[in-house]
Amino acid sequence: MELHEAGYFVALEGVTKHGLSEACRAILRGRLGHAFYPSPPELRLQCDEAMKPHRWHRDRERREMQYINERRENNAHVQRSPAAIARQQKAYKAFTAGYEADKLEAGEAERAEIRARYGITDEAVAHLPDLEIPSNFETPSIRSKS
Repeated sequence: MELHEAGYFVALEGVTKHGLSEACRAILRGRLGHAFYPSPPELRLQCDEAMKPHRWHRDRERREMQYINERRENNAHVQRSPAAIARQQKAYKAFTAGYEADKLEAGEAERAEIRARYGITDEAVAHLPDLEIPSNFETPSIRSKS
């Protein structure tokens, strides 16, 4: 066996039959850009290029399976004790009560600031007439006097 042939054997180690046949097809169609036989590294690069989509799909399937397995592990149903459920409900109620109180307090402060800015007092509001609400819930139109 010549040294030249040994280089091809080393370069093609681990290459599939499909990869080699696709690389040969691409080389015969002028992929290399020159008319002479490819060197061992050029042939290996063409084989790797031919197998790129297959490797990508294999890696994608592996990642999807890993993702599915991780989801199964993380979504395992854990039975909580009644004490843990009670603690969680108590913490949630405390959070919502504090949140509602803060929201109400902020709303009152904002309304007081608007009233102060525009000079709205309780006496001024008491003198405003109540308008009838139309039965069809449309906005009452303003009629001009002509």
